Amino acid sequence: MKRRADLLIDGKYRRITIWDALDWKQNRPDLWEEYKNNIYSICKKPENKVRMVFQTGKNGILKNSYFRYYNADFENKGEGSEESYRHELFKECISRIERLEIRWKGEALTIYPDEILQEETIFMEDGTRRIVDLLVSFTKADPAIYVEKWEGQLAIEIKDTHPVDSKKISQMKQKGLACLEFTVSKWNVRENFNNAEDEEKQTIEITEKLDGKNGGYIWGELLVDPISRKYFSTKLYEDEKREKERAIAELNQVKKLYGQVIDTNKQLREQIQLLDRNINVYKNKLSGFEAKLRITEQENTEIKSSFWYKLFGRK
Repeated sequence: MKRRADLLIDGKYRRITIWDALDWKQNRPDLWEEYKNNIYSICKKPENKVRMVFQTGKNGILKNSYFRYYNADFENKGEGSEESYRHELFKECISRIERLEIRWKGEALTIYPDEILQEETIFMEDGTRRIVDLLVSFTKADPAIYVEKWEGQLAIEIKDTHPVDSKKISQMKQKGLACLEFTVSKWNVRENFNNAEDEEKQTIEITEKLDGKNGGYIWGELLVDPISRKYFSTKLYEDEKREKERAIAELNQVKKLYGQVIDTNKQLREQIQLLDRNINVYKNKLSGFEAKLRITEQENTEIKSSFWYKLFGRK
């Protein structure tokens, strides 16, 4: 039993609620008779839509009206065919979120959804079709690596009365589809309304509480945390890139040290050349002193051998 469905008009699907159906049935009976057989499930792909019919509330209580599947034995029975109002409400609220904050076991992920679809049919690896409550598609996230790790998709299953069955979890693991289970059974919500505005008010209130732009978040259990081939290959590439960058950094450091050694050797050579020049200067000066000394010694010898020195120089 559902309170929302898609109505096919002029080749296009339009989302309607029980209040829209009641209005048409009561106030525009001609249009209602024309389109009452054009009511379908709310999944996006036309080929996966299932015909539904509008059921007015029992005992004349119109606010308890609902949409039900036309064929109760369709192949996906059990997946959303008998969901609670709380289950359907939170699917609608989450589908409106602009910034999706996900929390699980100490982890935090921010998703900026491109699209959040309700009741999407997923083809599993074994060839079967399963319906997920919500399918989030995204090309931007923080940490950004989750875009590649999960290939930009996250299934959200709403847990109210029953958890996701183990077979479905196994199928999503084989499919490589990330899946978070969000428990809503403890949320206190109204289920009886007088009109569409009254019901929409609650939907808006809960949506605003959950939206990350208002500080809200969804806490759940991450049932499937896949690693895509693209993420794996990217990780290998990043590891190889980091190793090459490390090797290049080491080579640059060696090159820098080599350059420093060359500069130091050049400075040493210049200092040696300067010392050589100074030594040559000192050698030249020393040679000059030695020559003067020889001349002085020669003059001294000549003086000592002179007559007057012999006459007066001795005591």
